[in-house]
Amino acid sequence: MHDEYVLSRYLIASDIVSPDHHPDPSRLLFASRTGKSLLVKERVYRHLQAGEFERIDAATLRQLQSDEVLVPPTDDEFLDMLGKNRLAISETRTLSLTLQPTANCQLGCVYCGQQHVKKNLDDDTSARIVDRIMGTLQRKRYQQLAINWYGGEPILALKQIEDMSGRLIERCEQAGIGFFASMVSNGLSLKPDVYLRLQRRRVNSFQITLDGLARTHDLMRPVKAGGGSFDIILQNLVDVTALPEFAANRTSVTIRVNINRRNHDKVVELIDLLADRGLATRNVGLDFRPVVDWGGNQADRDSLAAAEFSTREIDWMLHAIQRGFQFDGILPARTIAPCMVVMPDAEVYDAYGNIYPCYEYPYTPKYDSPKYKIGHIQSIDQVRNDQAVTREWYTDIRSGMSPCPRCPLFPVCGGGCAKQWYNGETAARRSSSICRNGWCWTTGCANGNAGARQRRLRRPSELDSEETGRPPHPHAAPPHFTPSRSIR
Repeated sequence: MHDEYVLSRYLIASDIVSPDHHPDPSRLLFASRTGKSLLVKERVYRHLQAGEFERIDAATLRQLQSDEVLVPPTDDEFLDMLGKNRLAISETRTLSLTLQPTANCQLGCVYCGQQHVKKNLDDDTSARIVDRIMGTLQRKRYQQLAINWYGGEPILALKQIEDMSGRLIERCEQAGIGFFASMVSNGLSLKPDVYLRLQRRRVNSFQITLDGLARTHDLMRPVKAGGGSFDIILQNLVDVTALPEFAANRTSVTIRVNINRRNHDKVVELIDLLADRGLATRNVGLDFRPVVDWGGNQADRDSLAAAEFSTREIDWMLHAIQRGFQFDGILPARTIAPCMVVMPDAEVYDAYGNIYPCYEYPYTPKYDSPKYKIGHIQSIDQVRNDQAVTREWYTDIRSGMSPCPRCPLFPVCGGGCAKQWYNGETAARRSSSICRNGWCWTTGCANGNAGARQRRLRRPSELDSEETGRPPHPHAAPPHFTPSRSIR
């Protein structure tokens, strides 16, 4: 019976921990095949490592199988997971698209790889895009349409957003298809009246960037016309989130903080300021990110090393939690795709009518080449490039261009940013933005022990290694974290 399953390669184990409510030696296991975390006794873990499954009680064995710590034998577990991903993608019933209705932006962010011009979608191009979207929805029998408005700065094309959204919403309702939308904005023009106009077009989720306090933010994200933007954006956030419509419609805002050596020492102060302005209790979240290269601009040259960034991120997250912010999904969940590039119908449309597989391609000189484009809205029915760079990621990933086939976190990652792998921007880069090389975090369960939360979660095969070090992975658990299962 016990030869019917083996220990999954997609398993990461912590060092030994002994939280207060479980005084016996235990370990945290993270089963990345399912995204489940388990607290197991050390003796159970030793039996798993030795393949002594017959020495584990039946109830525990069933749980380990359910969470896919133990799995049926297979020739190649990576190919099995890749196949599961492909199957799940084929069964997806939500069509996700990114629309970039303008090539313009008020800011000249130091790390942005785009070149901005005053160009918005024209009426003919927007009408063609709407027709193509509806054709795809009905041909593939999708049940929902998810639009992400991006730029440039999308609010500079507010009229186009309202017009296109109105047509899409009307036609989706006629076809019985759900519609929802999100927006990535710099926040400079997101006044309460603009929010209400967007909300009427079902934009209910926003990402807005604040790079530290005013001094660092205004240096990293300067207004092209001169002057600062931080105070305006912050006040817009306070005003918009205070609207009764914001709460009534369950709108959410994620404040993204792009971090390098210019501003890493201001993150805690930013958290405090945002909390003091009441944002922690208004469905506002935080997302800490390293500054990365964009289109070969080497914007990551001042970024923190991955290990340093991840160590600091733990402290930022814990401080934010103490100030009232919440973090959902701190441990990564099972995912079928790293991003939109592997979804066959997911597309990006820019203000010129170009169609791309990745939202970082438009308006970026490095990617202004046919090999990066799926096509153009005026000729897409006749000329289509299904091999646009990144589009074949789930095929090319098998070629050895990345360490993904060997990584124990592949089921919760899918390979990270495919664009960076194709560009040769490997995890050895300073910011290590593509992946964290199989590292993860643990807090020591319920006691919030500072030392325990700095322990590296290691592959089971590394059980006898004594290395500890600073773990360079951003997935951290708060002090009150408890595992999905506790197996004694």
